[in-house]
Amino acid sequence: MGVKEHLGVNGVNHLTLHGVDLVGLCEKFGTPLFVFDEASLVENFERFKKAFESVYPKVMVCYSVKTNNNLAVCKILSEKGAYAEVSSGLDLHIALKAGFSGEHIIFDGPFKPEETLRKAIEEGVLLFNVESFVELERMDKVAGKMGVKQAIGIRVNPFRDPGFSKYFRLTNLINAAYCNLDSRFGFSLDEAFEAFRKALKLENLSVEGIMTHPYRGAPRVLLPLMHRLYEELGVEIKYLNIGGGFNPGDVHFVGSKELIFDFIKRKVGLKSTLIKESVPDIESVAKSVVDEIKLSLGNLKEPILVVEPGRFIISSAGILLVRVDHVKNAGGYKWAVVDGGTNLLPRFGAEELRKVVVANKASEDSNEEFNIVGPLLYPNDFITLKAPLPKICEGDILAVFGCGAYTLSRANQFLYPRPSAVLLNADGGVKVLRERETYEDFLSKDVV
Repeated sequence: MGVKEHLGVNGVNHLTLHGVDLVGLCEKFGTPLFVFDEASLVENFERFKKAFESVYPKVMVCYSVKTNNNLAVCKILSEKGAYAEVSSGLDLHIALKAGFSGEHIIFDGPFKPEETLRKAIEEGVLLFNVESFVELERMDKVAGKMGVKQAIGIRVNPFRDPGFSKYFRLTNLINAAYCNLDSRFGFSLDEAFEAFRKALKLENLSVEGIMTHPYRGAPRVLLPLMHRLYEELGVEIKYLNIGGGFNPGDVHFVGSKELIFDFIKRKVGLKSTLIKESVPDIESVAKSVVDEIKLSLGNLKEPILVVEPGRFIISSAGILLVRVDHVKNAGGYKWAVVDGGTNLLPRFGAEELRKVVVANKASEDSNEEFNIVGPLLYPNDFITLKAPLPKICEGDILAVFGCGAYTLSRANQFLYPRPSAVLLNADGGVKVLRERETYEDFLSKDVV
């Protein structure tokens, strides 16, 4: 699901969403402009929820607020019955304002200062997933002062172990070269059992959950530990949290190696393979994960299955509209320079390639190739590379897909204020989600 199912083309060859002319929106609200589709947002959430509930009796779908923390987006999901996964005091504040009650919130993350813990406990947060021995002690102390026996889970981080699986060996080898950065999250397999043992001795904590992230491989790690906890400590886990990381397939991640191989292939006349095959559908993923859990449960009671999707729910519900400033030829390529780049589409290390449509030439043939680049002053400020598109000219409007996740919540003000965001509903109604920043907004917190 996503905005693509609700797109059309009007009589002047402009791209439309629920009948609304996207080029016309740019004339009204300016560019860059984020456009979110309420129908796609709800469809993605309900599809994800149904995929798991159809194969497992007890499921909690916790929307990852950090993925897109816009208040209206979070409110829509709250009203549709989602839980919230928060990982900071800001996330918590937004979730509460959006209508999530404390018992519908799970708190993750490696940084939970005392002030944030107190606020979350006051609001009755359902569960904290603990990531260190220091945090265990701190949470026990804060809960004790507040006269609360707080429910917690323990986050397990098996991906620090290079021998965990063939899938992660190369990842861990590369990661080790960068000080094993992932190791700051959660407890290693060697530490996890001791973390549970220690938590059980702390009188102000109630051990109820176990967690890891991402979901891939989670049952193979967590179920054996759950059996050991039951057999040796008599602990029955209530919440089995397999985290997030569910790929909607609308953004393609490629690394430097893939870019180099693609360059070589093109030089010898082979077809580009930068755009990879589609990812498995969420129904297949849910069935595979749940089958693995059921196979390993044995004599354990069925826990509540907690999943924490973010990107899957919101990514394909968002479009970024940008305007072409100019086109130039350089280095053997055509470059379309637009008014928004990685200041609005931050990267996670890998290069992200997105589908692009020329919104004012929606039905024209794509017989040229362009690199779509932003306005910032560094080489990797690009939206997508080697995109087949119609001839692009100054003033054209480009619709960039897969822009709902980690965009509004991570957009920065490097060189340019942040843009407007609007929400479209299925009836063609348009609502402003976030107003465009001005230069004075940018300076409003400065003190001279």
